[in-house]
Amino acid sequence: MSIKRKMVLPLALALGAIGFMAVSQVASATHVRPKGASPLRASLVPAFKACTAPNSTHGAPLAFPSCNPPVQTSNFLTIGSPDANGAPANSTGFILLKVKTSSPEDVLITSSIFDVRCQAATAAAVCGTANAADGPDYTGGVQGNATIRISDHYNGASLTDAATMVDIPFPVNGTCAATAGTSIGGTCTTNTTANAVVVGSVKDAQRAVVEISQLQIFDGGADGNVTTTDNTLFMVQGIFIP
Repeated sequence: MSIKRKMVLPLALALGAIGFMAVSQVASATHVRPKGASPLRASLVPAFKACTAPNSTHGAPLAFPSCNPPVQTSNFLTIGSPDANGAPANSTGFILLKVKTSSPEDVLITSSIFDVRCQAATAAAVCGTANAADGPDYTGGVQGNATIRISDHYNGASLTDAATMVDIPFPVNGTCAATAGTSIGGTCTTNTTANAVVVGSVKDAQRAVVEISQLQIFDGGADGNVTTTDNTLFMVQGIFIP
């Protein structure tokens, strides 16, 4: 089976995206493209603020300026970590993007994050079951996003011109639910497709190279609603070295 939709990731990792997708080109391509680039699976880690006013130095050989202490970018969500908040370390998360090559062609978008907990600034209405340590389960919304850059043959008046589109965001929403246990926070999930998010963003029998920037997950702000303006960055693609 030939893969007609190709995805290329300039990894910063991941997934991800939520989110994050494809458009088109007829088979007679005039730009380079790979043989295949699917699936893309990105692990998620907590996001921290950039170090802009260093007060320390990292150890050699990466002896660069650093900021003490690390500060999470999310004002409203966190995960369990025994050395930081006394709760067990039960959080894992990922974003999975998979090209569907059978008709109707699409990009499948799946994401899960476990042990998602409210911080004090989050409204009680979107904070569910209390936990034995640290914050209660989060039951509001989250939003995955990435900036995408599409190169294809679906441009111009004829819709056959080869071109690279300007960079655009591709947000994808997810929902969170409480868990029964008191040692783990809520679970946030997304299970959708590119065409369900933006109808017609992936088309049959057309190819596209889709570059994807850092995959990011945003919280729902104080009210847990991703459509309001107070959302902050919660998780990003990355790895954890134990």
